[in-house]
Amino acid sequence: MTSSVQRRGVGSVLLTRLIAEARRMNKHAIVGGIASDNVASIALHQRFGFVETGRMPQVGFKFGRWLDLVLMQKLLI
Repeated sequence: MTSSVQRRGVGSVLLTRLIAEARRMNKHAIVGGIASDNVASIALHQRFGFVETGRMPQVGFKFGRWLDLVLMQKLLI
């Protein structure tokens, strides 16, 4: 399944703005939770310096199946 905004750089624009705003607000870290099967989103976050800090097995249910949640973090210091 694809949407009209996939592969157009929208995620990069949003993460760039989010990181800049968090820094402006003197935040220490940003945490994200991503479904483990969303390889593109995990790769996007890694490109922006996020690292995986944990996994929570089968905590989400979507499209008739259980999904793991990948926790990712970026330190802003």
